[in-house]
Amino acid sequence: MITDQGPVNADQIVWGKRDDRLRSVQKAAWFGAFRSQRAEFSCEITEIEGLLPEALLNSTWFHNGPSGFERGNQRVNHFLDGDGYLCRIAFRDDGRVFFDSRFVQTAEFVQEEQADRFLFRSTFGTRKPQDNLLELYLKNPANVNAVAWGDRLLAMYEAGLPYQVNPHTLDTIGSQNVQGQLVSQSLPKSRWQTLQRFAQGQWATTAHPHGDPVRDRIILWHWAAQLKGLTIAIVEYGRQWQECTRSQFQMPGTMINPHDFALTPTYYVFVENRLTFNLLPFILGRQSPADCLQLQTNQPTRIHLVPRPDGPMAGQPVQIVETSPWFSIHQACAYDQPDGSVVVYSAGWPEAGLEQGFLSSWQGYAPDFDVIAPTYLWQTTIQPQQGTVNHQVVLENYCIEYPCCHPQYETQAVRYLYMTYSNRVGESSPPVGYLKVDLHTQKSQIWMEDGLSFTDEPVFVPAGGDEEDGWLVGMVYDHAKERSSLVILNAKDLAAGPVCRLWLNHRLVPGLHGSWVPNYYGPR
Repeated sequence: MITDQGPVNADQIVWGKRDDRLRSVQKAAWFGAFRSQRAEFSCEITEIEGLLPEALLNSTWFHNGPSGFERGNQRVNHFLDGDGYLCRIAFRDDGRVFFDSRFVQTAEFVQEEQADRFLFRSTFGTRKPQDNLLELYLKNPANVNAVAWGDRLLAMYEAGLPYQVNPHTLDTIGSQNVQGQLVSQSLPKSRWQTLQRFAQGQWATTAHPHGDPVRDRIILWHWAAQLKGLTIAIVEYGRQWQECTRSQFQMPGTMINPHDFALTPTYYVFVENRLTFNLLPFILGRQSPADCLQLQTNQPTRIHLVPRPDGPMAGQPVQIVETSPWFSIHQACAYDQPDGSVVVYSAGWPEAGLEQGFLSSWQGYAPDFDVIAPTYLWQTTIQPQQGTVNHQVVLENYCIEYPCCHPQYETQAVRYLYMTYSNRVGESSPPVGYLKVDLHTQKSQIWMEDGLSFTDEPVFVPAGGDEEDGWLVGMVYDHAKERSSLVILNAKDLAAGPVCRLWLNHRLVPGLHGSWVPNYYGPR
C-alpha cells in the first residue's frame, strides 16, 4: 500500500471509532491478549515459513514486557504493573533458531512469588493489601526494555534501577546503579526508611537509552525528583562499559521525568511534557503515581537542548525552547543541520488528544483504542540561535508508535523511518501492522496483518551500509491461532510482507521494547 502524505497541522486532525461490526470482535481479541503467560520456555523453533536472511545468522533478538498479572486472588490494576518477562530468539550460524524466556528475578518478584500475593505498591495503581498510608516505595517490575550492549543485558524500568541479566542463560544477576556498578538490591525495611529515600530524591534509570554509532557509545540517563524539580544525569559508556562522559542538568518546576530522549553530535534533546504531580493523594496512599499526574493543557511543551560534554557546544548553557502543547512519547532519532538547527522525529499525542487527560484510554487494565488519543509521527525543527520551533505532523492520516531508524544512522540525517501502524484516523484499532515512510518523498508503505493479529515494536537489523539495507523484525500475536510469531520483513519492500516467519508453539503477551545484537547467545 503506497500513499502520498504531506505535513499537516495537528488541529486539522480528528479521530473516532472503528466500524461497529468489527470493533467488538477486535476489542475482545485485544483484551484477550493481556492474559498472563507464566510459563518459561526453552525450545528450538522448527516451524519456519520462508527463508531466514543471512544477516540474522549468528545474532540474537531480545524483548521485554509485562507478562505476570495475578498473585493469589488479586490482579494488577494495569497491565504495565505486570512482572517483566524477557524473551530471547537466538539465530545460530547453521540456521537453527532457539527461543528462551524468563521472568526477571527482581527483589520484589522473588518476595511476591514466595508469598503468592502483592506486597508492594506499583506505579499504575496496584496496591498492597494493607494500608498504603506513607507507603511510598514502588515496585520495580523491570518490564519495559531489554538492552544488550557490550557483555551485558539490562532489563530496564522507568522508575527504578536496571537489572543485569546473563544474556547466555537469562538468569538475573543483580541491579546496576547509576555508576554502572553491580549492587545488591536492598528493599526498604520500614516506611520511615522509604520516606527518607523519597525526601532525598532517590535516583532511577529510565528505560530508554540510545546509541551513538559514530562514537560507538551507549547513552544512559538517570533522574532524581525533589520538590524543587528534576535532576537528570547523562552518562556515555564505551563498548566495554567504560565511562566516557558524565554530565548533569536541572529541569526546574517538574517532578516528572521525560519518557525518552534523542541525541545529535551536539545535543541531548529532552522534551518536557507539562505535567503536575498531586503529591498528597500519593502520600496518603489513596492514588497511584499515574493517577496523581495532571496535564497542564494550557502550558507550552518545553524542549531542552543539553550540550554534549565532548560536542561542539560543550560548556554552553542548556537552551530551552517552547512549542504549542503536545505530549511526547518516543523519540525515533535526531540530527544537526548545517545551519545549526536540530531536527527531531517523535511519536506523540496532539493538543486535541490531551483534553482526555493523562494516559487517556491507557487508564484501566488494558488500553481501549475506541477512545485513545491518536499517536502521530512528528517532525520538530529547532533553531537554537533564534529560539524558534517548527512543529508538525509528518503523516496526516495514520496513528503509529515505536518509530525507529537504521541504527547506524542515529544522530545523522535520515530518510527512512519504520514504526508500528495502528489505524487510519477516523478508525480505531490496536497496532495491526508496520509502516515505513520516506521523509524525502512523503510516500509510505504499510504491511498489515488481519484485524485479530497485533504487532509489537519493530527492530531494524542492518544488512549493509545503505539506509534501506536491512530487515525489520517484530513479534506478532495471532488471536485466532493463540500463538505468536516473529516476522521478518525486507526494509526496502515492507508492503510485500514477511520474507520469513518463525512460529512459536505458544502465545506471548504484547510486549514493549527490545534490541538486536550481532552476537549469538543461544545454545551451542
